[in-house]
Amino acid sequence: MSENLKPPAKKLRELPHIFVLLFCVLVLATIATHIVPAGQYARVMDEGLKRTVIDPTSFKYVADTPVGFFDMFVSLELGLIEAANIVFLIFAAFSCLYLMERTGAIDASIALMVRKAKKNPRFSLGMIVVLMAILSIWGSTGTLSYEEIIAFSPIFVSLSIALGYDALTGVAISVVPVGIGFASATVNPFTIGVAQDIAELPTFSGIVYRCLVLAVMTAFSILYVLHYANRVKKDPSKSFVSDVDYSDFTIDEEKMNTPFTLQRKLSMLALLVGVCVMGYGLIFLGWYINQVAAIFMIVSIVVGIINRWGPNRIASTLCDGLSRGVVAALTVGVARGILVVLTKGNVIDTLIHGCVSLLESLSLYASAIGMLVFQNLLNFLVPSGSGQAAVSMPIITPIADLIHLNRQIAVLAFQFGDGFSNLLWPTGFMVIVCAMVKIPLSRYYRWIIPFYAICFLLQAAFIVGAVAINYGPF
Repeated sequence: MSENLKPPAKKLRELPHIFVLLFCVLVLATIATHIVPAGQYARVMDEGLKRTVIDPTSFKYVADTPVGFFDMFVSLELGLIEAANIVFLIFAAFSCLYLMERTGAIDASIALMVRKAKKNPRFSLGMIVVLMAILSIWGSTGTLSYEEIIAFSPIFVSLSIALGYDALTGVAISVVPVGIGFASATVNPFTIGVAQDIAELPTFSGIVYRCLVLAVMTAFSILYVLHYANRVKKDPSKSFVSDVDYSDFTIDEEKMNTPFTLQRKLSMLALLVGVCVMGYGLIFLGWYINQVAAIFMIVSIVVGIINRWGPNRIASTLCDGLSRGVVAALTVGVARGILVVLTKGNVIDTLIHGCVSLLESLSLYASAIGMLVFQNLLNFLVPSGSGQAAVSMPIITPIADLIHLNRQIAVLAFQFGDGFSNLLWPTGFMVIVCAMVKIPLSRYYRWIIPFYAICFLLQAAFIVGAVAINYGPF
């Protein structure tokens, strides 16, 4: 057959761009404000907890406030404004890591690990296991979350590709275990701490059961990732992103020979010290996103000085790095715009009230599972862990009392629903990660949906087990 008569190659079916998907969700949210009746719970200040909580008996329908076509577009900018601290963190992190990359420190570090893996093939598998275990345990303390780890996802992707895996593996060994650990929440003050305060339970009580959850979920995650990673390494065509161009993340032969000089070692040490300071500040000083962004800026300047760069070179390199974070930063704004629309339309409380009314009519086991489903759905609307606790726990706690369900189980359902579904919902951080490392969202969902389905079954099993043993403050 002549070359001209060859049938055209079959085009891979692909979901639209991430902004198109998020915009479709935004449109649906806007339509919902015209269909779902507006309703509100009263918010009251809890003087003991020093935070605003919902009065669970105060729900009432209010005048409809549908969001118009023009206001839907205004919500995009308002979302970006509301998420300004996260946006700036992304820019600061991208700029810092780009500057680190320009010094050659990251290339030299990855090259060192790759050389070790080539000498001992088991090194890469062992590294995956140890790295995922450490990140999961660290994430369970709440001092390492999506906000911090996503900045390093491009490094893990480059390392993963250099070791013969793919970009999805890079995300799976870094961001995913942090999400699993954060959801297991052994001593997470931002989720379990807030929820137990509202439920009037001893802080971090029930830790034995949560440690069991952490161990099981971490082990499952490691096995799932290893299965995929080994399959990709044996046959790269099995990768879900095999047709995506990752030349920007590839460490070529020249970079593989990058020497690990004293300056580069000191640069990596500066980054490590910066990460340790972040951890200390988050644990003991009450730091959050703003302070983490400041640390990235300080590290950038220190690394520039270590490499004997002048102020102008440091500044111009940081500006060049900003361009790499534009898509990820704008993704945050678009996703937050969805919540702006639902809030302005006063439909979030109506949806919560409908779910709660359904829960009250179920049996004990079914109610516990229902709470889990409710919290998973609520996490789409309120992705903030502490924010979701403030919204849901004042409602769920009295319901648990009415149906004679231990409050600790209600907290467990919140913890699971808030944490694990962050890996799934487009209003969470995973869409930002995918945008940062060029993973098409459809390919990520092909990988994560089976993973999350098993995760949900494990969550349900832990909830049923908690009801069976009347899981309490031990």
